[in-house]
Amino acid sequence: MAGKRAAHARALALVPTIRELRAAGFVSRRALADQLNRRGIPTAHGGSWHYTTVVRTLTRLGLNTSGSNGLAIKRAADARAKALAPTIRELRTAGFVSVKAITHELNLRQMPAAQGGKWHLASVDRLLHRLERLELSSGRLRHSNNEGSASFLNGEHSNLGV
Repeated sequence: MAGKRAAHARALALVPTIRELRAAGFVSRRALADQLNRRGIPTAHGGSWHYTTVVRTLTRLGLNTSGSNGLAIKRAADARAKALAPTIRELRTAGFVSVKAITHELNLRQMPAAQGGKWHLASVDRLLHRLERLELSSGRLRHSNNEGSASFLNGEHSNLGV
């Protein structure tokens, strides 16, 4: 059991390195394995990195966003957005129409963001865009202006009231 805990701790220590490599453009599993091996970083059990070890490590760490797991992440985000739609509608009705005002109000109400923390301007902006996309894809948009998210962010949308 102690061996598994130590291996998991070593895997967690890789998160910043993996994020750094992805930011540098090494996004494929093979490219990540090559870069980890070039840097001399051993796997959790001291071996070399391969495509499979990268996939398994990313999956265990919750960083694997490809394939069905990526689809699952998007579906979960859609479900969270749909659950928040009534709250956003309520805020808009109460006069909170800017992204900043909505962010402030969500934090005052101590509503946790997706990762359980506070809301930020970017996370609220993404939420509003996701709600707009969901509304557009469901065919519930009443007026067909080509302003895109600008009308949504200004509170001019219909069915969600956002």
